[in-house]
Amino acid sequence: MKVIKEIQWDMGHRVTNHHSQCRNLHGHRYKAEICVEGDLVNIEGVSNEGMVIDFGDIKKIATERVHNVLDHGFMVWNKDEVLVKFFKENAEQKYIIVPFVPTSENIAAWIFKQLDGHIKDKYKTGLRLYSIKLWETPTSAAICTRKDIEKLEKRL
Repeated sequence: MKVIKEIQWDMGHRVTNHHSQCRNLHGHRYKAEICVEGDLVNIEGVSNEGMVIDFGDIKKIATERVHNVLDHGFMVWNKDEVLVKFFKENAEQKYIIVPFVPTSENIAAWIFKQLDGHIKDKYKTGLRLYSIKLWETPTSAAICTRKDIEKLEKRL
């Protein structure tokens, strides 16, 4: 079975070499749907009985490893010399330097990597991160699964 927890944050970025307006500095209200899969906990009397995982457990990990890192920050590709220089000269600004162009697809994969392995299978139900669906706008989203991560491993 699968369950989904949603988190949201505000963040800026730019897609440096893009042909459209996305090459300019801009921001979004991002929404990530974190999908976790596993069997239902069937241990009588435990807090998570009948659940895949407590939604609060997903929220705690996602808040710490994603929301608090990205919220009101600016994601910068490490090859974007103009912005890297700007942020290093203005260190009081919140920025996140990454080794990839900050597209929705790459950010979804980055989030997957930040969360994978931090969702603990304490009831031995096969619990694991299944996917990240990242909404960049209300009508545009990217989905990253474990299969995608295996292909992208060296880039993240």
